[in-house]
Amino acid sequence: MELKSVKAYLGHTVLYDIGQISLNGTSIQPFEFSACILRRKENGRLYYQAELKEIGKKSVIIVPLEKVIVKND
Repeated sequence: MELKSVKAYLGHTVLYDIGQISLNGTSIQPFEFSACILRRKENGRLYYQAELKEIGKKSVIIVPLEKVIVKND
């Protein structure tokens, strides 16, 4: 996902490759895009992360923003 798409997809369903094959034969799972986080490394470099909420559950994962897949990609 690109930074310019964050506002459009906030609160909507996006896809993320969790890296583990599930029972349905794919590792790409739907999540709710709940937040975009700006962080700073110790060297001063800024980077973005996405907070993804599992659909139907209360757990969240924090992943790199560029690894989030939107349905138009």
